[in-house]
Amino acid sequence: MRDDEDTPSISRGLLRVGTLCLVVVLIAILFWDMFSETAALRRLAATAKNYRYAERCDADGNLIATGQPNCVDLNHYVFVYGPISRAFRRACSGKTAAMLSFEAGKVARSEINLVDKMLQFRARNGVNSPCGPYDSGK
Repeated sequence: MRDDEDTPSISRGLLRVGTLCLVVVLIAILFWDMFSETAALRRLAATAKNYRYAERCDADGNLIATGQPNCVDLNHYVFVYGPISRAFRRACSGKTAAMLSFEAGKVARSEINLVDKMLQFRARNGVNSPCGPYDSGK
């Protein structure tokens, strides 16, 4: 088959369709990796693993005297690092107090991202982020 500029050949058309499909798949993978719960949990785990903890807590977020340093108070949350990381949300975040278990399907992606950002802020600046104007009770 001859390839005219006015009428592209079948092979050129298939190449264009294949390229379009490849681009769509790559963009879908990029968005999945950026916005999925699994990706958020991976980012939090990487941040938590590299953080230097100074306090020791039990699995319920209570301070203890012995053991490895494994927790940090982030104002909004008390984050406890472990095989299954947990955060204990305080009322200052504008929500009710709760215990969050960072396992797939157990916590909202927005909570995962919020704790990750607070942990990164604390690691960068050495201080906690403020509770904000929606602080209830202070």
